[in-house]
Amino acid sequence: MAPNPGNVSGVVVFRLVGQGFGLPVDDVREVVPVAWLDRPPHLSSMVEGILNLGGQAVPVLRLDRLLGLEEGRYGLDASVLIMRPGPEGGTFGLLVEHVDGVREMAAFAAMGLPPGQSFNDCLVEVLEQDGRAVNLLAWDRVLLEQERERLAEFQDRAQARLAELTDSGV
Repeated sequence: MAPNPGNVSGVVVFRLVGQGFGLPVDDVREVVPVAWLDRPPHLSSMVEGILNLGGQAVPVLRLDRLLGLEEGRYGLDASVLIMRPGPEGGTFGLLVEHVDGVREMAAFAAMGLPPGQSFNDCLVEVLEQDGRAVNLLAWDRVLLEQERERLAEFQDRAQARLAELTDSGV
């Protein structure tokens, strides 16, 4: 369910293609530094690779491409936001250029974004703090249901490959 800005306690603020974005803190499980990603053949352009996170295969998605933005520039300060699984399951990571931190929702002023301003209404509000705009995203609306299903299947296959490597002692 898309966040109602009135029900969001905190926002994970990050940068992507020179713009400020945010996700409700309750949607983000953890933030990990950019790491080595496995890149099996025939990956979708929206998948940057697979992160081995403590034995769990986590597809890392290119949020810049999902949002239809220009190509991001990912340096040493890039991070992967590990998202909490939704009711349908599936753990995904989002590649972002830089995480600025977590801010209390009370620190922002809502600009009053009308519905229908983004694909699948994934942009739910534009927040303002100290003259800077932060685009608040609804994680459950960034992907279409069909995309979630295909990514969950892909994650299952990647997890099976990872298990095979672990079982063979590699």
